[in-house]
Amino acid sequence: MWVDMSGLTIRDFRSKDTEAVDAMVRESWLELAPLIPGWAELAPRLNALTQKADDSEVLVAERGGRLLGAVGYVGAHQAKPDFFAPQWPIVRLLSVTPIGRGRGVGQQLLDACIERARRDGAPTLALHTTPVMKAAQVLYARAGFVVHRTLPDMYGVPYVLMCKDLSEGR
Repeated sequence: MWVDMSGLTIRDFRSKDTEAVDAMVRESWLELAPLIPGWAELAPRLNALTQKADDSEVLVAERGGRLLGAVGYVGAHQAKPDFFAPQWPIVRLLSVTPIGRGRGVGQQLLDACIERARRDGAPTLALHTTPVMKAAQVLYARAGFVVHRTLPDMYGVPYVLMCKDLSEGR
């Protein structure tokens, strides 16, 4: 568990968090519904963090008992989409509630994934995202992620594979 000066706590997911995390992820992504033509197909998959919690490390961010965000860290050689290299750990479904945005929640969740990838000795940390998620694009670029390649459209929007080189500073 990690707590910052503002009282934000980053901690490991617990099974009793399932309903709250699923609701928070849906709330976090709802504003994207009008921008994603395949929303009806995507929406039921937003519970992937909790469904795959046994196969990944899920982190939650909370302040004052209120859940503000969550993210999945999937280690190297764990099940993930085949456009990721098997040896890359990935960031999965980074989600921050509207009230948590602009307050460092996403940055701290992303930093926690970067720390775990370094802990694991990974040379690269990867994620996939869509330009529809403008704030996420800024967050990832600021953290040193660069576009590795374009992916096929998903849910009617373009996607890219982004990677962060972790070999520097070792």
